[in-house]
Amino acid sequence: MNATPTPTPDQFDQTSAGQYPHPSAGQYEAPQSYPTQYCNGQRAEEDPGKVLGIVSLVATLSTFLGFNFIGPVVGIITGHMARKRSQEAGFGDNEMGKWGFILGLVFLGLLVLGWALGISFGIVGGLASLMAG
Repeated sequence: MNATPTPTPDQFDQTSAGQYPHPSAGQYEAPQSYPTQYCNGQRAEEDPGKVLGIVSLVATLSTFLGFNFIGPVVGIITGHMARKRSQEAGFGDNEMGKWGFILGLVFLGLLVLGWALGISFGIVGGLASLMAG
């Protein structure tokens, strides 16, 4: 028969057996946490239209990067969606969504005006060359 001794509970010490000491021993710090906004003991909700408002403003301002038609259209649509979501959730008017919507309308209006002027100048120039020639 194989006579191996049975270990007793006090025979092994946790720190000497390669185990890490318990964090309550004071050797380790608690993990860092990020601050959370609380209102009346509850976590403050974030505006559901906030991200869409940012997308709206960035898309509208992408007009300056060469997205002359698609940027304002995306800005108008997402700006309207952002304002609607913010108002349905009980938040105030979404400022970035509002400015993305307004600037999208302005830039799209200027684009249509430029097209109309370009076409009309082309027609007037073509008629002038026909009459002169």
